Amino acid sequence: MAVIVIIELPGVTKEQYEANTAKITAASWWPAEGFISHAGAPADGGWLVVDLWESKEALAAFMEKAATIFQESGMPRSEPKIYEAERVLIG
Repeated sequence: MAVIVIIELPGVTKEQYEANTAKITAASWWPAEGFISHAGAPADGGWLVVDLWESKEALAAFMEKAATIFQESGMPRSEPKIYEAERVLIG
């Protein structure tokens, strides 16, 4: 079942977000299996990320691959909020 993933990243700047996004999308394993969509936006003194994945397992596999990128850039650890999607519409 598809999952909606919401991650709040306090203190993260647009520059940090853009640098991480560039490294991830340049990785040999990108696009990650099970990835559907991604959105990022500034929010309350940090950054907000909302992703859509085919499953929790696909998200976990991505996080494992991306962990080194996040660690190297000093991204704060943040526990994602995960919700099972009732419906997914792609325009």
